[in-house]
Amino acid sequence: MKTRSQIARLGLLCVLVLIVLTACSSPATPTPVPTVAPAKPVSSAASSASSAPAASASTLDPAKCFVAASNNDKTVKYPAKKGPYKIAVSNSFIGNAWRNQMIQTANAFVKSAEIAPQIKEFSITSSGQDVAAQIAAMDNMIASGVDAIILNAANPTSFDAVIKRAQDAGIVIVSFDNIVTTPTAVLVNEDQVEFGKRLAEDLVKRINGKGNVVMVNGVAGTSVSNDRTAGAKAVFAKYPDIKVIKEMEGNWDSGTGQKVMADFLATKPKIDAVWAQGGTPGIVKAFTDAGLALPPMAGEAENGYRKALAASKAGGISIGQTPSMIAVSIQVALALLNGKELPRSIAMPHPIAASEELKEGVNYFKDLDDEFFVAVSIPACGVNLTPAKILAEQAK
Repeated sequence: MKTRSQIARLGLLCVLVLIVLTACSSPATPTPVPTVAPAKPVSSAASSASSAPAASASTLDPAKCFVAASNNDKTVKYPAKKGPYKIAVSNSFIGNAWRNQMIQTANAFVKSAEIAPQIKEFSITSSGQDVAAQIAAMDNMIASGVDAIILNAANPTSFDAVIKRAQDAGIVIVSFDNIVTTPTAVLVNEDQVEFGKRLAEDLVKRINGKGNVVMVNGVAGTSVSNDRTAGAKAVFAKYPDIKVIKEMEGNWDSGTGQKVMADFLATKPKIDAVWAQGGTPGIVKAFTDAGLALPPMAGEAENGYRKALAASKAGGISIGQTPSMIAVSIQVALALLNGKELPRSIAMPHPIAASEELKEGVNYFKDLDDEFFVAVSIPACGVNLTPAKILAEQAK
């Protein structure tokens, strides 16, 4: 007959065996996937972001940088990954100064002291407006094992399947500028409808709610161009004495903008105002070459346009979509890779300067190229680049 101490020891042994068997039979850890939560108020989302380690702790202020857009639907969080990271940019259109400066900005930003230690490998692939080519490029990025893909899409609606393939592989997707409609992608952008609306509202005031307006749009079919045009037309529709006499595709490019405007000016139209999404220095040159004074204008933030606007008697407004948006998108990707919870849709402020507010050396520069987009620094997001650092990079 066993003693009580023997029985106790035997019972303890059985418990230990049971614990070991239970541990061995536990299921394998599932593949990490992003988690989503219902949208929080902007202040709550900002508070959540600021509680995690900053991607660029010396200057990045998550509460001010990662601000939820008005249409944000939820927050997103990925499992934290150990860095440094492989980050790839999938770009579409490459035929204008904005996209060139965007690429230069990205290359400069990943070399900065705060960001470089976090990047193991950085690449950019531009596919033009060929959707199939851009999807193929993204599939190559997935196969190469990148940690994040930053996407400037050829159109909003064609990328659902490839984004799902990326996210199934645990890859963070950040869509910026020409954003996608995929409901799981994290978005970084300005409010493009508001962009177009504010340009139009300034023109309406300057021409007293009546006159002939010419609209120079962006790249056809892109979300940015569509949204800006919709915002402007919603304003113009409120004024029966305003007539849009011509719409043109300027591709946000000065050369294209100059050509389409010069061709139209050759028909001797009566133009009271020009609303333009970009390529504004070329549009200005078309008027100058035709020997015509500039009418009130609304356009982008190219240095040459702001120089002309400062000298113009008619006045106007400049609103910028900074190419440094790509640097903010890199910060967003790094934050998500570090396990931070962010709004799915992040809004950037509009850099605005009316002609009455322009000052040389502050918001335009006499010695910089006319095509340079002057709003390059976003301190709250840890983006403190100078024109010299950006221009030192190759746009490739």
